[in-house]
Amino acid sequence: MYTVIHLAYTKRWWWIYGRIALNIFDRIVHIYKKLINGICAVFESIAIFSLVLMFIAVMIQVVGRYFFRHTPGWTEELARQLMVVFSFIGIAIGVKNKIHIAISFFVDNMPRTPKLIIETAGKLVVLIMGIMMSMRMYPFFIVLRYNRMPGTGMPVSWRFIFPTLVGILIALIAAYQIYDHFKYGTDEEQKQKQLEAAANQGA
Repeated sequence: MYTVIHLAYTKRWWWIYGRIALNIFDRIVHIYKKLINGICAVFESIAIFSLVLMFIAVMIQVVGRYFFRHTPGWTEELARQLMVVFSFIGIAIGVKNKIHIAISFFVDNMPRTPKLIIETAGKLVVLIMGIMMSMRMYPFFIVLRYNRMPGTGMPVSWRFIFPTLVGILIALIAAYQIYDHFKYGTDEEQKQKQLEAAANQGA
């Protein structure tokens, strides 16, 4: 009898310890998400700034070509580099907000369990892709750091900074999205819970 009571008591404490560990882990993930969202906000500001600079560079090029018959050599090169920055940041924001184009007709009509498995596997592929992007881009940054672009004089390696950083950011985003699948279910279920939470806050 004592052994049975002792085992029940021990299991009860293990359950309590497990709940405490899960709560601590949830708090860590919550802080992690806030940190990633802050980084994404900074990248979004950089993307907006890049878009404005790109527009100015293109306008200078157009005005110079059609009105002064002369175009500064740095405008086209600068616009091209800003396009790279803007495009790669857009990829990361698309991964975060789950707005990239996807063919999901078959997955949407599947039962919940295979649908959850496929969506989780998709996020895992995105995580691997982000890691590979960083690993493939960083060597170019090292090798080409002494080469310079002819128009602006900027180091050629600078064009590989944002692809490297964006690859890391994509991997970090995909990591917590995988966790969300384990805790909250499919993307559709997560969206529904977010709508319910927003409705409760509004009420």
